Amino acid sequence: MSETILRGPAPVPGDPAGAEPLELTEAQAEVLAAQRAAPDNAAHNVGQYIELTGPLDVAALEGALRHTLAEAAGLHFRVRESGGGLGQEPAVFDAGSWRLPRLDTSGAGDPTAAAVELVREQLACPPRPDLLFAPPGPAAGRAAPSLTGAVLVTVGPRRHLLFQYFHHLAVDGYGLSLLTRRIAEVYTARVRGTAPPGSPFEPVAALVAAERDYRDSARQTADRAHWAARYADGPRAASFAAGSAPASDTALRHTAVLDRRAGAAVAEAARAARVTWAEAVGAALAVQLHRHTGTPEPVLAMYAMARTGPGTLRVPGMALNTLPLRLPLTGRDTFVEVLERTGREFAAVRAHQRFRGARIARELWPGLPDEDRPGPARLPGPLLNLRPFDTELDFAGTPGHVVTLASGPVDDLSLSAVRYPDGRLRLDFDANPALYDVPALASHAVRYTDLLRRLCAEPGRPLSGFALLDEERIAAALEAAGPEPEPGPGPEAGHGTGSRGEEEGPLPLLPSAHRLREAGRPVARLQESLLLTVGPGLAAGPLRRALALLAREQPALRLRLHRAAGVWATEILPSATAPAVVDPSTLRRVDVRGVGGEELVSVLAGRARAAAAELDPGTGTVLRAVWFDAGPDAPGRLLLTGHRLAVDDASWPLVADRLAAVAAALSQGHEPPEETPGGGLRSWAAHLSEQAQEPGRIAELPYWRELLAPAADGPGAAPDGPDALDRVDQVVESALPSGVEPALLDRAVLGALALAARDEPRLRPDGGELLAEVELPSVLRPERTVGALTPVHPVRVAPAGSGAPWSAVPDHGRGHERLRHLHPQAGPVLAAGARPAVRYTRGESSRHWAETPGWGLAPGPERAALRAALAELPGTEPPVRGALELTVPADDQDGTVLRWRWAGRLFTGEEALRLTTRITKTITTLVTGNDTSEETPS
Repeated sequence: MSETILRGPAPVPGDPAGAEPLELTEAQAEVLAAQRAAPDNAAHNVGQYIELTGPLDVAALEGALRHTLAEAAGLHFRVRESGGGLGQEPAVFDAGSWRLPRLDTSGAGDPTAAAVELVREQLACPPRPDLLFAPPGPAAGRAAPSLTGAVLVTVGPRRHLLFQYFHHLAVDGYGLSLLTRRIAEVYTARVRGTAPPGSPFEPVAALVAAERDYRDSARQTADRAHWAARYADGPRAASFAAGSAPASDTALRHTAVLDRRAGAAVAEAARAARVTWAEAVGAALAVQLHRHTGTPEPVLAMYAMARTGPGTLRVPGMALNTLPLRLPLTGRDTFVEVLERTGREFAAVRAHQRFRGARIARELWPGLPDEDRPGPARLPGPLLNLRPFDTELDFAGTPGHVVTLASGPVDDLSLSAVRYPDGRLRLDFDANPALYDVPALASHAVRYTDLLRRLCAEPGRPLSGFALLDEERIAAALEAAGPEPEPGPGPEAGHGTGSRGEEEGPLPLLPSAHRLREAGRPVARLQESLLLTVGPGLAAGPLRRALALLAREQPALRLRLHRAAGVWATEILPSATAPAVVDPSTLRRVDVRGVGGEELVSVLAGRARAAAAELDPGTGTVLRAVWFDAGPDAPGRLLLTGHRLAVDDASWPLVADRLAAVAAALSQGHEPPEETPGGGLRSWAAHLSEQAQEPGRIAELPYWRELLAPAADGPGAAPDGPDALDRVDQVVESALPSGVEPALLDRAVLGALALAARDEPRLRPDGGELLAEVELPSVLRPERTVGALTPVHPVRVAPAGSGAPWSAVPDHGRGHERLRHLHPQAGPVLAAGARPAVRYTRGESSRHWAETPGWGLAPGPERAALRAALAELPGTEPPVRGALELTVPADDQDGTVLRWRWAGRLFTGEEALRLTTRITKTITTLVTGNDTSEETPS
């Protein structure tokens, strides 16, 4: 990109001859000294872009920029030596010939990155010395330095980036925010055909006058005394780096964005301590430095606006100051105490912010190795750049989102923080490449964000209880998260998508959650598991990234449960905090090379129980995976364990197929294949709620009410609820011939159950025909969407051979759970009816597991043993509601397995085994076509 394109405002011949140069502000003088000491250093170039998404009038935007630059006369000057000192000589801005350059990177693979890279080239160019200083003699015809500039880059349809770049000699971050706000204001007026309001700017002379008044005043004397007393003992300078280096004109950057939930936690911790979110961010950095280096009194450097004189807050100029922030800390301190201490320290800095930090550095830290640092002395420690400026602007209805690219020299490490209107926090970590490399910076950023979250979650805990993340957990977190995209504007309040377009936020309870809530039992470990055989050649990295990508795509894998006083609520966590995305322990690798037979089953069982024990929907931990690595030449196993609030057996094919495709692509160094978006949980929950209110659905209520009406002579309800907590559920499994057609199996199972119930009153507690609850695969669920979405409904079943049409229920029974759980008036009516004594669940019929190139999939042969092992861990399955429960698992291909559980308070083990054996025999007879009308119970 040529200098001509990005030069910016050009002067005109005929600058005011004889105009007296204005003094430089002290901030300008410091910048100029650093620039003269290192003429080729571009560290003082600063820049940002405004992301404009929507209709854009380019001519109006160009006019608004021209108008604003003309108003800000203090941006256009040369430096002139006069009377032994330096001053700024004004130059006229030629508004008539100024043009806004335009570029287009929409054809690039990453248009935004391509645009940023182009502008970073301009930011890496220092100002030309021959233009920076005005030569002796008349000013007419002399070119002014390129201290300002702009370019508009088209990156897509209705999407543009307005880049602005400045030299710190002309303007600081606060002054730039004034210019940006004014550009939006003038643009809006032009588009709407109205005159813009009068200029809000004051001349740079206001900054100079304020400094002149401050110089040698009583206020300056008091400020000097404050800083001298505060740092009289010269506290040790501490850094995250091992040494020191001159400020680099290029900086490494790592960006992290805390989602709204984490941002709210930071704001709440700050509010409770009566400080601001910015002070909480700074306090956490001090704690990290304390924990990292052991220094008892970490000192940070921080930017201050230093604008307290009349009119100085309306000057788009340079007044920035850098001041020290000192926080004594001990391991006994709580974060609440640290926040309160930080608030007092910030208040002291603000009260004495006009005294120049460079003077403090020279006077209080004379031993710093300044011989390697050109220009004024700099304060020690990491730098805080807290920017409480507007990030969202209105350009006549088109939203503008501000992103900072560079904000000044970085001699060590700096943390810039900005809070978006939706509550998210953007944290930019910039580091001197002479002291940090990319992995070290990323590790520092991960440690900091993790520590900030934990400090704000437990502000009353002593600091000694907060250990920094180790390298293994950092590597796993970075690997799972993948590259961090440039964060854009967040969603408006109430929208259901996050910064990546993903679903997040409150989720109305699905019927499956209502069923678990009504059971009144512990739910932490309720699990659905899938064991797969996987081909050799896997690696933990691609598999972990594939799991994280899957969790980003599937909101059910980011589900969190909130409970209080018996009231449940669910939400979808954003990817930035969801354990399935950011927790490295979501995937564990177990080495099973050379392990087989019973030993392998034992290892699988132990790890399966451990994975189920780690589930906790209260923290959003609803997915665990264990990779049993058999080495590069042998097939291994992959165990997927999900919480029953998040998955059902119909979810596993979606999970396994997508996981295989993504992991295979990543293993080969390819981009993962794109996934067609599913229907989504939020839209499905809304759909179910709407259906519950439809007149046709209400018309089903009499049918369901009659179905659940108990017979007058029934012996009473089956044990359930709190009175059955002492029962012991038991499990037995038996097999049928393979290849049974699902509909035939359903008829045979329910017919056999009804036949057995004919003379078994414990299966008919209401005295009528068998009342069973069925959960069968349904094609009417959102496509490609994981979740506990299989519908459940009750049926009355007559004995086999009676011809009773048990399946003739309205709309295949789908209306029952909508009315029962999602309609406020129908729900209590149906809840008062009889409860099913028997439950029948059939998973998806046997399916062909497609072999993805590089990663073959098949059901693990140890799956039956694994189910038995999981049953030994209490709480991994819902309690038996009623008397008897029969499940046909979804992942079996070697025959049809019947899995029985029963209520220990109703049946002894011997009774239950006798009963289930008899029912299995009847089912077998029915599916093979034999007549069972003569069958009599034993």
